[in-house]
Amino acid sequence: MFVPEIVRARYIRLMPNGHDKNWVRLCAAVDGFRMRYGHWPTRISIPAISMNDFKHLFTEQDILSITAKVRFVLDDEAFVAEDDEGGRYSYGDEGFPATRPRISAREWFGVSLKAESE
Repeated sequence: MFVPEIVRARYIRLMPNGHDKNWVRLCAAVDGFRMRYGHWPTRISIPAISMNDFKHLFTEQDILSITAKVRFVLDDEAFVAEDDEGGRYSYGDEGFPATRPRISAREWFGVSLKAESE
């Protein structure tokens, strides 16, 4: 599959690779879903290993706050935001949404990353 260089360069520039990369991917899927359907998803598929990442990134209370808004489904199909009506946005297939929502997933979840030293 041919990918134009400008698209490839944008993807590489935006590709998250830091300690919070899976949080960035989760938020991108939620933001993409919100932009497409105008409402928040009810669940998100994530790889099981990501749950371990989140345990290091957030306090237990923050994880409870996140899961009060979306249900995690452990799945090999990573970072797919869905609702009960068949709405779907796959970060793995679609990447970052082209535009940002007025309220981002990070704001909606209302949690903060722990300091890297914690």
